[in-house]
Parts: sequence; C-alpha cells; structure tokens
Amino acid sequence: MNPAESKLYRRLLYATLVIGATIFYWGLGDIALMSYNEARRAIPIGTMFATGDWLLPRLNGELYLTKPPLLYWLGTASAYLFGGPNEWAVRLPAALAATSVSVVAYRYTLRQFGAWPALFTVQLLIANTGFTMFARRAEIEMLLTALCFFALLAALNFTRGNGERKWLWLSYFLLGAAVLAKGPLALLFVTLPLLIDAFCHRQPRQWQALRDPVGWGIFFVVGASWYAAVTWQMGLEIWQATIQKDILNKVHGSAGEPVFSYFLWLMTDFFPASLLLFVAPLATWRRWKNQHDSMALLLAVLTPLLIFTAFSDKHAKYLLPAYPLIAILLGKRLGELYAAAGPAIRRSLLVAGILLPVGYAVFYAVVEARVFEYRYSAFPKFTHWISSVKGIPIYGYRDLDERLVYYARRDITMLDQASLQSLRETKTPLVLLVETSRIPEIAPQADCVIQKFEPYLKKGKSLTVFGFGSACALYPQVL
Repeated sequence: MNPAESKLYRRLLYATLVIGATIFYWGLGDIALMSYNEARRAIPIGTMFATGDWLLPRLNGELYLTKPPLLYWLGTASAYLFGGPNEWAVRLPAALAATSVSVVAYRYTLRQFGAWPALFTVQLLIANTGFTMFARRAEIEMLLTALCFFALLAALNFTRGNGERKWLWLSYFLLGAAVLAKGPLALLFVTLPLLIDAFCHRQPRQWQALRDPVGWGIFFVVGASWYAAVTWQMGLEIWQATIQKDILNKVHGSAGEPVFSYFLWLMTDFFPASLLLFVAPLATWRRWKNQHDSMALLLAVLTPLLIFTAFSDKHAKYLLPAYPLIAILLGKRLGELYAAAGPAIRRSLLVAGILLPVGYAVFYAVVEARVFEYRYSAFPKFTHWISSVKGIPIYGYRDLDERLVYYARRDITMLDQASLQSLRETKTPLVLLVETSRIPEIAPQADCVIQKFEPYLKKGKSLTVFGFGSACALYPQVL
C-alpha cells in the first residue's frame, strides 16, 4: 500500500468507526421498546434489579425459564450504572456486543486477508439491516452472536497452530457463556462446524481441540451452572414445558416458512455485496477450496444454514451468529475485486463502502423515531396515566403485549371471561386493559370507558381502559 493509499485508508477507517458508533449508540435509549421480544428481556431485568433474585427470571410475576439468564444478568448490571432499568440499560449489552464483534472481525480479517478486506468487512456489518437492528435492541441474538463468533475464532486460532491451549480453553469458556445466553444451540455455530472441518482436513490439532478434557470441563462448569442451580431448586420437571416449546415445536412445528427463506434473508441483509455470490463463483471456489481459513469460515456458515433450513420454525434472527463470518468472506471477496479492478471501480467500491453505512446512520439517528412513532407513542401516556391509578386493581383481558407490562411498571394479572365474571359477581371494582380485537367481548359488560390510547402498536389499533363498579366514579371517563 503506497503512502497516498495508506492515508486514504486511514481516513476511510476512521470515518467507518465514527459511522459505526453512530449506528450502534446514537439515541439508543430514546425510543421506547420496539417489540414484545424486547419487553420479554427488559421485564426480567427490571425484576432482577428490584428483587435481587438473579437465579430465577420472572415475566409478569411468573417464572420465565424459556431463555437462560446471561442477557438478564448483563442488563441488570447495566441498570445499576444507569440507576435503574431503562431503555439505555437494557439495550447497552447488545450495542457493546455488536461493537466488539465489529472490532474483532476487523482485526481477524486484517491478520488473515489484508487491510482492504478488513475495512470492507466492518462496512458490511454496519450497513446490514439485521445486524444493526439487533445491535440496537434488548434481545439475546447479538450477545449470542458475539460469544459464538469469539469462541469459533479462538478455537480456529488453536487448530491452525497459531495459539497455545489457553486459546482453546478460552473458546470453551465462551461457548459455555453462549449456552448461558441462549441454550445448547450455540454448539451448532461452533462445535459442529469444527467437527465437520476436522473430518474434512484431519489435522491432529483439530481432533485435539475437540477431545480436550479440560476444555469440556470448562464448558460444562460455565454452561451448565445455571441449569444445575435451577434444577437443584425446582426439580427436573421444571424443564418439560421449555423443551417442548423452545425445541421440539420449532423443529417439528407446523408454522413452516419456505425452504429458501434463509437464503433470501441473507441476500437481502447483505445486499448489494451478496450479489458477489453470482460473480465468477466457480473461479472463487477453486481459489478458496485449498485455503483452510476460508473453508473453515464457509463451513461455519453452511452448517447452521442447512440445519436451520430443515427446521419448521424459521426466523431471520436465528442465523445472526453467522453474519460476522459472512461479512468476512464477502469482505475478502471485495478485497480481491478491489485488488484486480481499475481506478473507476475502485473509487465506486470505496464510495459505496462509506455511503451505505451513512444511510444507516441517518436512519437510526433521525428517521427511525419519526417513521415508527405510532408503535410506541402510546407508552409514555400510558405510564403517566397508570401512575395515577391507586387503590383499584388493574387487570388485562386474556393477553396483552408485554411492552404494556413493562411500561406499567408493575405486574398485570390476566383475566379470561370466567375469572372476569367471577369478579363481577363479587362486585369488585376493577380496571381492565383491553386491546382492539377484544373490545367487542368486553364493551357490553363494562360500566364505563375510562381511557383510550391510540395509535397503540399499529396504526388503527387502540388500547381501551374499561371500568367496572366504583372504579368509574374515581377516574375521568372518555365521553
């Protein structure tokens, strides 16, 4: 790299870092929770912060063991920094995980493939819809992505002969932490690709890595610690519902997406760089098939892709831990194209590499809050209103979006028709929260409408607060 190109590279790298920081952190806590999944992570964090019980996560007052607690622990620790669980606190672990993934991906690609592929790799990550969205959400996927990615790279560093056994033990530690983040499926992103790679290349250090007793001991101590503690306290039967709902139903359920769904999602999230898959694919394969580093990354992408494709329940986020690996491979391919291209194409690649992330930075800094205001505008009003309701029990009818429970700052008991009828017979005054689809069931029975919030979650959708008994006399009513 000549001096002029080196100077240009540094400028582009610094600009990319600034843009990435803007995407990950600008206004991170300024927007209310954007999905019920965010609320399912934020509510247990709030409960842990309030009660000090870090062992048993709870959602709306009930035991919630569907997901392991590592994100809840990190979110609760973050809440102590912010003085309480708020949007910044619950989203910060994901933003930090995304930042660390970007930095490690850059350094790994720089060492293995060179400077320009490393820069392109980072730009592909920060201009990726799925990656950037989960970097700004209080969800598990970005934490899982970081832990699986780091565990795989640490293991590869050992198997390629570049590291001592401490790298292998670090890999097992991180893999155990990944299990604490989202369960045993972490093995699909790390251990299974390493096993397939070992069968393909049959190198002694690869088998040594997979058979290391100390490493597996570290993995089980870290990964099984919480499961063992919960089982000790609650008994084995506590896991039956979780296994059925979170594993069996997703593998053999009936809500299947088309078999090509993951391929389309990947093409969309990595567009336009994903079009490189169709540019001289055979020539690229011939160059890469004898490059162990490239093939190891490719196997680590294809293994979970094929397995998740076979599952009935498909969601784009399930494959997020493979995104840094795909970015590295595409960054390497862009680096090859850049090295062979003329000045005009080179300039086009560099301009696109900056402009695409800039577009994402503008979206998250300016556009997102305005475009999606209808999804969260009701929550500040709801929080203000419910804080004034004292002495009257508040219930929800059948089911409510978990975000409502989070912004209520209290647990909300759900009633069905039978339990509502039972309370009415005892003439118990109560306030009932009802979403749009349930209003026809409740409106004829209620004594008054106390409040109405709209838009609520969607355009044309509302949340209606019905009053029963003496509750109607205590609060202003909607005319």
